[in-house]
Amino acid sequence: MLKDLIGALILLLIASGYYVLTGDINSSALADEIGAAGVPVVYAILLAAIALSLAAKALIRRRFTRAGDLEPINDLQGEGRKLSGAAGMLAIGIAYVGAVTFVGYLISIATVIACVALYQGERVGWRLARIAIGGGITFWIFFDRLLGVDMPSGFWSALGGA
Repeated sequence: MLKDLIGALILLLIASGYYVLTGDINSSALADEIGAAGVPVVYAILLAAIALSLAAKALIRRRFTRAGDLEPINDLQGEGRKLSGAAGMLAIGIAYVGAVTFVGYLISIATVIACVALYQGERVGWRLARIAIGGGITFWIFFDRLLGVDMPSGFWSALGGA
């Protein structure tokens, strides 16, 4: 129960921080009645709802479970693997956020795609390169060209004189 409550609290803090950061989203071609921040706001609200339902589940489970029926914590190794897997994905996301303005969106998102694929067990090879480069170009075309969301170009624009 304590693990679920701590997880719910952490998730609620992440949702709150994410909601606060949505105020910094600039208007773009997506701007309508909802605005470009519409989807991230809904995401933050859904994340908060998941956190609150996780906490409620833990409290209800505690209330209606007899002391002898509680599951012993005997799978700490499995929990550690899950936690390290989540921490690895979080580290990839943090590295992306830290690098995207310097390196640029196209290279950063292609690198993230490659890192996630490697983290999930993909082997290094031409297939991984095609996935990363193709995914990066696809995301860049979709957001930058089709939707008009100005993506960071990084130091490359300074090299080209733009």
